[in-house]
Amino acid sequence: MCGIAGLINFDADHLDQKIVENMTDVMRYRGPDDEGVFSDRHVVLGHVRLSIIDVAGSTQPLSNEDGSIWVVFNGEIYNYHALREELAAKGHRFTTDGDTETLVHLYEEYGGAMVSRLQGMFAFAIWDKREQSLFMARDRMGIKPLYYCTAGNDFIFASEPKALLQHPKMNVRADAEGIWHYLTYRSVPSPGTMFEGVTKVRPGYTVTLTRRGCLEECYWDIPLVPIHSKRPYRRGDAKSMTDQVESLLMKSVERRLISDVPLGAFLSGGVDSSLIVALMSRLTHAPVRTYSVGFPSFPFSEAPYAKTVAELYGTDHHELILEEDCFAEHFEPLTWIRDSPLSEPADVPLYLLAKMASSDVKVLLSGEGSDELFAGYPKYAYDHFAGVVNVLPEQAVRRAGYLLPSRFRRVEVALRSLCETEQADRWAQWFAPFTRGEKLRLLTADETWGNPTKEYVRKTPDCDPLDAMLYADCKIWLPDNLLDRGDRMTMGASVEGRVPFLDHELVELAFSLPSRFKVSGFQRKWVVKQIARRYLPARIVERRKVGFSVPLAQWFRNKLRDMCYDRICRKDGLMRQLFANAELQSILDDHCSDRKDNALKIWTLLTLSVWDDVFCRNRIVKTGLGEAACLTKQTLRNA
Repeated sequence: MCGIAGLINFDADHLDQKIVENMTDVMRYRGPDDEGVFSDRHVVLGHVRLSIIDVAGSTQPLSNEDGSIWVVFNGEIYNYHALREELAAKGHRFTTDGDTETLVHLYEEYGGAMVSRLQGMFAFAIWDKREQSLFMARDRMGIKPLYYCTAGNDFIFASEPKALLQHPKMNVRADAEGIWHYLTYRSVPSPGTMFEGVTKVRPGYTVTLTRRGCLEECYWDIPLVPIHSKRPYRRGDAKSMTDQVESLLMKSVERRLISDVPLGAFLSGGVDSSLIVALMSRLTHAPVRTYSVGFPSFPFSEAPYAKTVAELYGTDHHELILEEDCFAEHFEPLTWIRDSPLSEPADVPLYLLAKMASSDVKVLLSGEGSDELFAGYPKYAYDHFAGVVNVLPEQAVRRAGYLLPSRFRRVEVALRSLCETEQADRWAQWFAPFTRGEKLRLLTADETWGNPTKEYVRKTPDCDPLDAMLYADCKIWLPDNLLDRGDRMTMGASVEGRVPFLDHELVELAFSLPSRFKVSGFQRKWVVKQIARRYLPARIVERRKVGFSVPLAQWFRNKLRDMCYDRICRKDGLMRQLFANAELQSILDDHCSDRKDNALKIWTLLTLSVWDDVFCRNRIVKTGLGEAACLTKQTLRNA
């Protein structure tokens, strides 16, 4: 796992290599083991390496035999052994034992079509010296990040936006549209970002840069099966389909155990991570190293469930206990690592858990992606009730939700979402901190933007509604929020995260299944739970979904209360420029007086304020995260 960066200018006779060195320096935590730079007349490529496979070799940038093709690569290619054999049979010669060299020879053989042959997670850039072209690609589901922009006549790309900001012609400006979408999605849907002028490569896309310009192309999409073409459910299908999913998941886990360094797993005690640990235990001889987090005096802590699974499979288990102070201390440094507001409270424990694990392992598997493939969230079971709610007076329903006590926040969210008559608007609201109306009252600017979910709804007119909903979440919520979080928080700790549920063959199978294999009555993630019952006790499989839950509501009323008021109701910066202070004050007052549970709203605003401080206001990040993360931003230039 690594960090990549590059600078291209077809009209220049000489490029400043120091710019790319500065770009890789601010991503040092992504690759503390090695570094390298390749410089030619029109291009400079940079790389920092976290050595996972072929630890002693595969230094990047890496080239083919005659130096005409150069690559910088972030990720893992799980089928590289088979690809090497195929390429060697065609006459290609290998000088390393890693997966990176496979990319240059695959490009020589197939050009841009090479990406369809890759199994894995990846973001890479290939410089073709003969053709004078740059070819970039991002993996199918968006596990690994890739960004680009122009700065004057220079084209620059990198694994993280902060690296792009090191270019002397880049100005740091908040993107107004990005902030608008952030208040709905808690992240910015691709290709947008929080930074004006910075573009995120979409999952499953390639970007080709030549003298003629920049071309983006989609090379893979989740296969959607029209509802009338789906195989109907038949008696006996349950076992055969469950066996098929289990077999592919087992193969996916086995692929992700390829490593020349120690590996382990996040274990929350939920179905998904517990199942991954169970399968890992079946495939390895030594006890699996597992890592979980708990919170003192919090009734919904998952730590006891994680211990149950750890004892069942005899894992080498480690537990991290977090207090409120940990969050306040890590807001700024983790915002610097994330390049965006911390979209999820789980960002903090995820980083700290990865940091704790980094003393033992360099690779961690997780259960991420299962909910978006197999319908794990409550909304998937309840969304079809929208038709019933829509016959009721909308204002009455919304008012009823608002008047509910704070402990019924989930019911309020459901009622608020179900009131939306348009699918795209409803689906965007299920996880949203703010409704469109609330955003209009909250923001002082008159400009508004549309709903990115509509782009994906338009692609699913003939699909089962559940498949359409899952498809939209796999295009926005999963890559731009959850996978981005997973990449940044693990790489921030210099650990590689792997996600077995997102093997593209398993994704394709999941979207071919009849919906009743995902939601059966009110039971969600039906087929995953059927598999889990073969490996886990009922108290793990049947318990209520919690996830990496954090007791924010009570923390915001106690130790973190003053910080929330100071940060959110401030008299300067973005919070002053963009938001109505009276609305901000009301949100905090309602929560702190226990009239409403506004924890998600407060978190969203608080983390935006911190992001403004760290990036737009050029605040120096002072951290205790270790030398690799003690970064200053002296080269950032603010408008």
